[in-house]
Amino acid sequence: MNRRSVVTAMVLAASIFSTGAVYAAPASVHSPVQAMLGNQKLVSFSIHNATSEPLKVKAGDKEMTLAPGSVTAVKLAAGTKIVTQEATSKYEVGSVLATASAELKDATVTLN
Repeated sequence: MNRRSVVTAMVLAASIFSTGAVYAAPASVHSPVQAMLGNQKLVSFSIHNATSEPLKVKAGDKEMTLAPGSVTAVKLAAGTKIVTQEATSKYEVGSVLATASAELKDATVTLN
């Protein structure tokens, strides 16, 4: 009888503790640290305005005017869009010219 009592007590104890573990919340929540801390990867690249007229663009919160024939270096957070602010003969207002991504690192985007 003594062995049955010990085994029964062990089974009961294991079942009590295991049910709590099954329904417990996870010990850690894996979320992107960059999203929590606001650390975004910056991408450096150049924009070459190969048109014959100046382009007024907005890159994130920054507004820039790209002179004709000029190359402008930019450093933007990944995912930032470069959008036209004024219409030209080749681009409409709000046209997305480029989106900053890791593939553009140290490259030159030419706008024709």
